[in-house]
Amino acid sequence: MKWVLWLVGLFAIAVGFALFAEVSKGYAILILPPYRVELSLNLMVVLLLAAVIATYLILRALSIALSLPERVKRFQRQKKLDAARHALRDATLSLFEGRYQKAEREAIKSVDNESDAQNRAIALLVAARAAHAVKDAGKRDSYLVRLENEGEAAELARCVSAAEFLLEDKQYVAARAVIDRARQLSPNLTAALRLELRLSLAQGAPDAVLALTEKLLKAEAISPEQARRYRLAAWRQQMGGLIDAEELKRWWSKIPAQERENDELRIAAAQHAHELGDTPMAVDFLTRRLDASYSSELAGELGRYVADLDDEGRLALAKRAEKWLETERRDPRLLLTLGRLAVAQKLWGKAQGYLEASATLDPALATHAELAKLFKRLDRDEEARRHFDECVRLALAQAG
Repeated sequence: MKWVLWLVGLFAIAVGFALFAEVSKGYAILILPPYRVELSLNLMVVLLLAAVIATYLILRALSIALSLPERVKRFQRQKKLDAARHALRDATLSLFEGRYQKAEREAIKSVDNESDAQNRAIALLVAARAAHAVKDAGKRDSYLVRLENEGEAAELARCVSAAEFLLEDKQYVAARAVIDRARQLSPNLTAALRLELRLSLAQGAPDAVLALTEKLLKAEAISPEQARRYRLAAWRQQMGGLIDAEELKRWWSKIPAQERENDELRIAAAQHAHELGDTPMAVDFLTRRLDASYSSELAGELGRYVADLDDEGRLALAKRAEKWLETERRDPRLLLTLGRLAVAQKLWGKAQGYLEASATLDPALATHAELAKLFKRLDRDEEARRHFDECVRLALAQAG
């Protein structure tokens, strides 16, 4: 459409000029002493137009010739920039594909030819992550140093990446400084809070872990299941610092009731009570939960503490375990615990019945070991040897 309008315009000008030429009868005189030239006005107009066009074309040609070196430079810069952008795309894709050496190579190629500071920062981050993935800490750190020169726009990204690398390398002091810097730049950044949570857990700061867990859970930055695992880890760290049974009991009472239902935490509390020399407390931790909600794992854990109970404690535990057995007759762990109780009480026949029932339901190494010791005590060497052989077979199978 544009060319059509141009053609129509040119034809209109030509028609107008033709009409003007027919009407115009004038002439022009050019005097340049000692010469005098007389021309038709129409020819004069044509010559003037030709002179203007020729002058324009000459000046245009000179302009193009003079600007040619700059145009060549601009073309070369654009070509390098296009190559840099293409290399950055390849580097990012290679990083996610796990082709780390190619990702690093393409990223550095992009940095060398890139003019935009943010794109250079992205390329350096890709190169740093690729170098970290192949365990080249020297190159990784050099890229992070170069990243510092790319201005404030890349500072937060540098801090977050550096903190991740330092945490994985277990350089906790340096990681703390970088995380603090990231928190200064963006106080509510959830990525920085998660990194601080990991650092607090690694440094054994359970109070900080619990506070950060609640903050991240409220911000929906972690799932309830992740929050539960972090709390459990923090409470286990707190538990490790308790030095007597009374302190453990006070600490346990402060745990939220819902969390005390966690079997893993309860088992850990029982083990710590046993380590502190209070086996009845360890048993109480487990039996209270079993009375409220039966768990095969807790029932099996009870068997670890049978040998350290007194006769009264064993008798009370045996009565409760037999009550659980009324509804859990096919639980091999409960049967193993009852077998150990019977052995401790020297009820040999009862012990054999419980242990053989447990082995039938689940031929576990611990059960065959108990049977081997029982038959050895009863001087039934052939049966003891058979169970010892079964223990060896199971141990080798587990090792394999």
